[in-house]
Amino acid sequence: MIKLMVEIDQEVTKIRFGEQGTMVVYRDLKKAPVLSQDELLLYFKGREAYAIDYGQKIDSKVLKESESLITVSVPWDIEPKELAQQMLEAWNGNSLKTMGLFEAQKIAANHFPIVASYQKELFEILTTFGYENKKIKKAPAKAQHRWNKKVSEIPFYIDYNDSKGEVLWQKRNEMVLKAGAKLKQEVPLNKDGSVGFSARFTEKLRADHADKISDFTTTEDIVLKSVNEVGIFLYYAGTNGWLVLKDKDGKTIDEYTVVK
Repeated sequence: MIKLMVEIDQEVTKIRFGEQGTMVVYRDLKKAPVLSQDELLLYFKGREAYAIDYGQKIDSKVLKESESLITVSVPWDIEPKELAQQMLEAWNGNSLKTMGLFEAQKIAANHFPIVASYQKELFEILTTFGYENKKIKKAPAKAQHRWNKKVSEIPFYIDYNDSKGEVLWQKRNEMVLKAGAKLKQEVPLNKDGSVGFSARFTEKLRADHADKISDFTTTEDIVLKSVNEVGIFLYYAGTNGWLVLKDKDGKTIDEYTVVK
């Protein structure tokens, strides 16, 4: 367990961790902070480490390209440049393209255990305050779909998870579920036995159209707003509806409408 003393103001956050050192986070970089002693200098772009150095002189060019600066005063029994080297190697090993602004160091074998231990401690503190020590994986872009006149004339069929139905995407925000659709009856539960959000949404949606449902079968056409809403209404969602709706030949609505 790491015990911290934290002071936060509008532009600077000071984090003290006992005799193990002090970390200062500078968020306003319009003017470079003035340092009175050599310190570990960590330059960040967003939440990722952009560059690392050790000394009293701040690199103005790198600072201009950064969004925050963190200085770390280290305890006397840590060789600062070896620590900088260890942190740089850890970041690079985690797929970050962090730059080292100092001359490469060889970490002495007898120093490595304490340097590596302190590096892990610093990484834990950085993570606690929102900084990443490994490459942030970007979420894949969500596929975009576009309605068109041609697709509005194609009936799509659903045969999934104890539900069946026929759908026409007649307008951009209107999907007509034809009468005779079969609704999944069993309500899916969370692992703890509770009813999840999707299931509650399904029940509400079905209640809104209760006058057009009899014995889990639609008795009239029902207009829904989207492919996702069709899935929620029929089978409590839980899968990619764009791949569930298919024409008579098995071609998905995704293939007809995805924007490439």
